[in-house]
Amino acid sequence: MVYQTQFEDLIVQEFEECYREAVEQFELSERQQIYSSLPKDVLDEALEDPHRVANIARNHEGEVVAFFVLHEYYQHEGYDTPNHVVYVRSLSVNEAFQGHGYGTKVMMYLPQYVQELFPDFNHLYLVVDAENEAAWNLYERSGFMHAATKEEGPIGKERLYYLDLDAKFVSSLRLKPNTQEDDHGIYIVDLLKDDEKVGFLALELHTSRINIAAIEVDEEMRQSGIAQSALRQIATYVRKHFKDVKVITITLYGAHNEFRAMCTHSNFVETSATEHYVMFEKYINY
Repeated sequence: MVYQTQFEDLIVQEFEECYREAVEQFELSERQQIYSSLPKDVLDEALEDPHRVANIARNHEGEVVAFFVLHEYYQHEGYDTPNHVVYVRSLSVNEAFQGHGYGTKVMMYLPQYVQELFPDFNHLYLVVDAENEAAWNLYERSGFMHAATKEEGPIGKERLYYLDLDAKFVSSLRLKPNTQEDDHGIYIVDLLKDDEKVGFLALELHTSRINIAAIEVDEEMRQSGIAQSALRQIATYVRKHFKDVKVITITLYGAHNEFRAMCTHSNFVETSATEHYVMFEKYINY
């Protein structure tokens, strides 16, 4: 039985032969083919391998707009990752359907799809070429964390990204600038879940550094993973809105601050600690 599920206006499912023609007609620009294989070049190999699952995404009109392979137990050359993992491979959006947000939607809901398709796996990995900034920004926004960098991949420097499928992540969370003016160097970022405001971040700009001064989530939403999802997405947000910023910092006060583990799990590094506070930082231009 072919597994499929719907996310917003997309149906994501395992490949079926009735979609072969659409997949084989898939087109990518020459530059995109540097970063990702054409689906027709990897489809049969995936279908013949019991550890790979070929998948497609269809829009509300039934058109195949995206393709990707999920590869269990895969080991990418040059990285020491656990054996019991799933890798995302050959992910692409058909050139004819690019610019409609399909790639973003696939990535935002990919963790949920993988959990349903591979319930016994909790480690999800992917590798991206370092030059493909648009891709790794999207992966970070989707909750993936940079785990390692390899200087010499097939076409140059590449990055390994990792997502813990057991961690809470809110796929529909969006970070949006608050339009209210502030005269004190404080920038408010609204946290929107399903287009409803559920909290905010307060950011202090200091030339090439930005400090997260506050994280506030509506009381009824505090156990749903909103805060950690916001921390995972903040690097992408800052790159987009603050071009000169190179590092994000957070200072937590109190010995048992609830955000301490959350910062660590979001790739912030503890730089100093005292009895009264802990300081974290995260470099975002690497």
